[in-house]
Amino acid sequence: MTQHLPAGQLVHVERMKMRWGDMDALGHVNNTIYFRYLEQARLSWFDALGFNYFKDSEGALLGTVSCRFIIPILYPAELDITLYASNAGRSSFRLGSTIVDASQPDRLYAVGDATMVWVNIQTGRSTPLPDSLRAFCQG
Repeated sequence: MTQHLPAGQLVHVERMKMRWGDMDALGHVNNTIYFRYLEQARLSWFDALGFNYFKDSEGALLGTVSCRFIIPILYPAELDITLYASNAGRSSFRLGSTIVDASQPDRLYAVGDATMVWVNIQTGRSTPLPDSLRAFCQG
């Protein structure tokens, strides 16, 4: 699995159980649900860092996102979604992800990649990354 690991510092692991309703007519996790798993892991990490989209004047927004599907996830499954932060710029950073089987970490289901942009929530304009967040992106 190491050839599929995203670059960067491991910053968060989120454990999730696949839900029955996550499946599509073919009996595996629907491709759109992978993006929901990745989204929840990102939001959990930001919550753990103390960022609050409802009270703070700044926050991270998704600039781009992609997912490479490796093998289908079949029910039942318990998943670990990992996040790796890297490539801090003035107002953005990269967040790589993996989705693996929690009991068999070498069973890689998908690899995600996102560019996160730090913005002023009211104006929607980019603003410099906070130093505390930048530290995660530089190891």
